[in-house]
Amino acid sequence: MVFATRYRKFIIAVFLIITAFFAFHLAKIEFGQDLNDFIDKDEKVFVFNEEFFSHFEEEIPNSVMIGIQNDKPLDFELIQELDSFSKSLESISGIQRIFSITNQKLAVFSSFGTIPYQVLNIDSEEEFNQSFLELDSIPDIKNRFVSKDDRSTLIYAIIQDSASLDELIEMKRQTDSIALNFNFGKLFFVNTKHNDHLITLKIKDDSGQLILIAFTLIILILLYFFRSIVGVVIPFAIVVCSVIWIMGTISLFGFTMNVLTIAIPVIVGVISLSDVIHIISRYSEENSSDKIEKIRNTRNDILKAIILTTLTTSFGFLSLSNSNIQVFDEFSIFTAVGVFYAFFIAYFLLPALLFYSKKITLHNSLGKLTPKKLWIKPTIIIAAIVVVFSILGILKVKHNNFVYKNMGEKDDITQVMNFMEKEMFGIRDLTVTISLNDTSKSLYDQEILAQLDKIESFVETEYEATISVGLATTAKQVNRALNGGYASEYRIPTDKYDAKQVKKKLKKHRDLLKLKSFVSEKNNSTFIQTKAKDYGSFSTRKSNKKLLEFAKTNTPELKINFGGTAYIIDETNVNVSNGMIWNLVIIIIFIFFIVSFIFKSISVGFFSLFPNILPLIAITAVVGWFDFGMNIGTTIVYTIAFGIAVDDTIHFLGRYKIELDKGNSNYDSLITTITTSGGAIFLTTLVLVAGFGVLILSSFYANFITGLLVTISLIVALICDLYLLPVLLSWWRKK
Repeated sequence: MVFATRYRKFIIAVFLIITAFFAFHLAKIEFGQDLNDFIDKDEKVFVFNEEFFSHFEEEIPNSVMIGIQNDKPLDFELIQELDSFSKSLESISGIQRIFSITNQKLAVFSSFGTIPYQVLNIDSEEEFNQSFLELDSIPDIKNRFVSKDDRSTLIYAIIQDSASLDELIEMKRQTDSIALNFNFGKLFFVNTKHNDHLITLKIKDDSGQLILIAFTLIILILLYFFRSIVGVVIPFAIVVCSVIWIMGTISLFGFTMNVLTIAIPVIVGVISLSDVIHIISRYSEENSSDKIEKIRNTRNDILKAIILTTLTTSFGFLSLSNSNIQVFDEFSIFTAVGVFYAFFIAYFLLPALLFYSKKITLHNSLGKLTPKKLWIKPTIIIAAIVVVFSILGILKVKHNNFVYKNMGEKDDITQVMNFMEKEMFGIRDLTVTISLNDTSKSLYDQEILAQLDKIESFVETEYEATISVGLATTAKQVNRALNGGYASEYRIPTDKYDAKQVKKKLKKHRDLLKLKSFVSEKNNSTFIQTKAKDYGSFSTRKSNKKLLEFAKTNTPELKINFGGTAYIIDETNVNVSNGMIWNLVIIIIFIFFIVSFIFKSISVGFFSLFPNILPLIAITAVVGWFDFGMNIGTTIVYTIAFGIAVDDTIHFLGRYKIELDKGNSNYDSLITTITTSGGAIFLTTLVLVAGFGVLILSSFYANFITGLLVTISLIVALICDLYLLPVLLSWWRKK
């Protein structure tokens, strides 16, 4: 710090050059979203998934679903328009085939060959009304295309597997353009890659708003407590530099911003401001007219504390990097790098700026916000009550996450998800993997098809799902075609001759029925793929358990398991949540030893943990009481909260040790620490709450939870630092 002050012009010039370099790369930063980045590739469920699906010769074709939501039930006029619209979509470049309720055909196998016929007869209104009534008896068709209230419908467009995002965006543009010629309600363009694009746009818009709001609040707070432009400009300059450096670094190494790393600018910004406030607070206490001497004294008193807080905070974030999940690795490493950037900039640039500034002092209103004495009994009683209520809340905690948590926004992606979840069959992917216990048998055997049908029926009932891919469904469709197309024949035949005919047709029309995409070459493994209502992973796991128990009793020939992205993410959430507990234990032990070593007292190290563990207990209780669910979004909060909250404890203990070394009594040392460092701690907490609190305004559920829980933990940590910790230290010194 003294070196930076002596060579201040050089230091400022170097920092301007470095900031300009990172700002150049910041301008090129990109935003992206890929669900695969949230998956641990070494998890056994992922490895099983990769191995199982390698046995299928073809992949299920890439598709776009075009949803249409109307204000009234489908009638002859709307169906006529829907048919014209479907035919018009075939002219769009990149669309290979269109499947609509208006062009669906069933087949009848006869001695004259295969005779197709339309599911809906739209030649006249009378014939349409009759065929539409009969649609209820064809659930395999109706449930895929028409909502339960008959108002909404889906059109499936088969597209190239290699379709780029730009091509999808153009498809949507042309689809919207064509739809203007028809009297439809709302139109929805549903595709995984395009959905990720909409989420990316939301991230971009969300991050800009959050950073703007956070910085505005921080400026107002600084302006109030420093009561000078310099008191705002200098801290803000440090914050801006820290954010530009870390964002520029992310862009420099070719990484994109996602739903998790979007919080990095806010985290790094408020952490850098925390160091700045403590340095300025200590600097303002010096009365010497020699600025270099003031900076030297400030360094001597505070350097050890800010080095320790930098190490503990960065170590906390780096502990996330052992999860083997790409987004966690990116978040942990870049946040830790940002913390070191914040320390480096505060240590070198801040003294140079302070040298050129007039005297900066904190407003005396901070002194009114800190306690003037030790409240021993009330503090102990309140702490005990909080712990009891927290334990009750912790007992309610459960692992739970949703595919897409609606935050009440009206943006495009939320509207798409709401349409699929509320109007159609749901948004939660469900994949049930099936293999034969006896590999000498075939999936086409009658007894095996019957057991597959039991599994599919259970899935439809238990998960409120609509089967989109299933061998039993295909076999029942074939049996219907072999028996005149009657709805009553949509079943697995019990007669041996009929079962043999179905097996023969399945094998003969393997290519036509696209069986290669969900029946293995050896005919000994298959899968059921469907969409279900998203009641959360907790509810889904209970249904999964029921399915496994049902299969064990009713389908002894089949080995049932689960696959698909949603299931892998659910399992990853559980494993990561459990892993975070051990991470936290390691962090706590690390900080215990560091604090004990610095203060040469195991007792101080032990007592320093209380004001930082209680906030974690409190937020766990909040998760339990309000049923937020333990998942990646909530577990990551623990590392953030503990890593940041411990900073103020270290600053408190650092000042407390200085006061004791002066020969002051224990009581006087505590009161002096509360009135001096306590004010800085209060201000840094206020700034941190403003920074993280804006995440509560985020339209992303993960950010909302992060903002809410971190804010609660910071407030609890502040109360513990200013009330509980002094009481514990007072009791310790008496003993």
